[in-house]
Amino acid sequence: MEKDKAILKKMGQTIAKKRRAADYTQEQVAEKLGIGAEAFSRIERGLNGPGIPKLYAMAELFGCGIEAFFVESSKRPTDQAMRIERMLQGLTPVDRSFILGVVDHLSKKLKKAMSTRPHKKAELSDERWTSNF
Repeated sequence: MEKDKAILKKMGQTIAKKRRAADYTQEQVAEKLGIGAEAFSRIERGLNGPGIPKLYAMAELFGCGIEAFFVESSKRPTDQAMRIERMLQGLTPVDRSFILGVVDHLSKKLKKAMSTRPHKKAELSDERWTSNF
């Protein structure tokens, strides 16, 4: 049950991010989806799931694929790799190389930290990293 809540919350955050990137207000999206503004707010807060038809409508409205709502919310390494791939698209080779160097450096530091403190679970909160960017 808690896992379901966490998934809905992360999906809601992704929906809010996509909405802002598309330059829509909650009220505008709610109107286009045929629901109330409070209902849409509850979706973004992860209190309610949007349902498949609403996900399709939002994907069209925000100009993304429906999978974006799942991939960006996922903790699976393969989905996260797809997300990084999308971030790299459109960047120059120099910028891509820079980002990969940063990721490589951070990955090595975190692995080293985990190996020196095996008694502690090394898990970073998504909010710690994404809320600052």
